[in-house]
Amino acid sequence: MQFLNQSLGFFNKGCFEPIDRNFITESYQALKPIEEIQNKYNKHDNDSFLNELRDSMVALYLDYELINIQKHGLDAKRSSSDEFLEIKQVSFQSKTWSATFNDTTLEKAKVFCDIKTTLAVGVWNNISNLLFIVYGKHPEIGLYLEQKVKECHNESRRSTQTIGVSKLIKEFDFKMKPIDLKEQELINLFNLKFGHFS
Repeated sequence: MQFLNQSLGFFNKGCFEPIDRNFITESYQALKPIEEIQNKYNKHDNDSFLNELRDSMVALYLDYELINIQKHGLDAKRSSSDEFLEIKQVSFQSKTWSATFNDTTLEKAKVFCDIKTTLAVGVWNNISNLLFIVYGKHPEIGLYLEQKVKECHNESRRSTQTIGVSKLIKEFDFKMKPIDLKEQELINLFNLKFGHFS
């Protein structure tokens, strides 16, 4: 087979700009001290390092003291009981705020039907500023995930589901925990994002 030279629409996607060398230099200099922390704690995988940091912050705000340092299983646990926390992270700048479940299995879906499992969504502004956490539990989440996993299996496609933060609050009665915001500021943020929200 030989290479083709095609006029595919995919080549027109994206917005290419000159690489900003100042951005590269400043970011590189800011990351060097983080590399020292990675070496000190032997946490060299960049994604895992950042996920563990963010998950640990969310867990501590919700009074969970143990963090899962492996890729599989739930993210946090209370040291005094069998209460578990699954943590999702979302950027404040995202078009939609949603909990995303990648490669969900039936086993993982069933966990959300269990009273011992709480779901938390941390909403972040930039890399380290946790604005608020939406958290709670509802057995319907597990049933929804289970149904979607089966649908994806039947269609032989990857199982990825999302549940919007507003749905978690309105339909599943999740709570909001502001971090540095006052409650009214948090309500104002939701009104800006979703229209009238109370």
